[in-house]
Amino acid sequence: MKKLLHVVASPRGGKSRTLQVARAFLERFRERHPDWLVDEINLFEEELPGMTARQVDGKYILLGNRELYGELREKWAEIEQQIARFKEADAYLISSPMWNFTIPYPLKQYIDILVQPSYLFRYVKGRAEGLLGGRRMIVISSSGGTYTAPDALPYDHVESYLRTLFGFVGITDLCFIKAESLDGVSKTREKDSVDAARERAREVAAESFG
Repeated sequence: MKKLLHVVASPRGGKSRTLQVARAFLERFRERHPDWLVDEINLFEEELPGMTARQVDGKYILLGNRELYGELREKWAEIEQQIARFKEADAYLISSPMWNFTIPYPLKQYIDILVQPSYLFRYVKGRAEGLLGGRRMIVISSSGGTYTAPDALPYDHVESYLRTLFGFVGITDLCFIKAESLDGVSKTREKDSVDAARERAREVAAESFG
């Protein structure tokens, strides 16, 4: 059975406009892909391991193409569990609002835990090679302002960062669904923006996922 991993990076639950769009995606996805399992990790509820000095020592051992050993291996157990869960998925859904022009801090911590040498990428003749090719990622994001206009694009560090980061590990098939202009506007305009994003999410969810 194939697996979609839903990474939730919003703390607002039912109040989250990001998750309203995500729910529309998942409802249609389950209708069209009943043979897929949906796994969900809520980063505001999950106790994520930290990258302490010892864990960073382990990372440098891995960067030298050496195996972890002894206490370092034990220190990396929680990190390896998160990496394994991520790698088990065949496709990904990330639900993340924009905070201060970028992603919320738990999502950054999660990414820093996941993206490790020998697990998600490796070096071949001095060049990095991603190990997660052939997978698809959908990113649902929301923002108070609008960042699709050319003069506003430099402020959007959600899409630019996630495209760069996941492209680095081999995930180049990314689709972004955005609900924008949600703050400082009328309730009607806010609803219209969310509804448009929900409809786009349904369309994407109905597409083939391999």
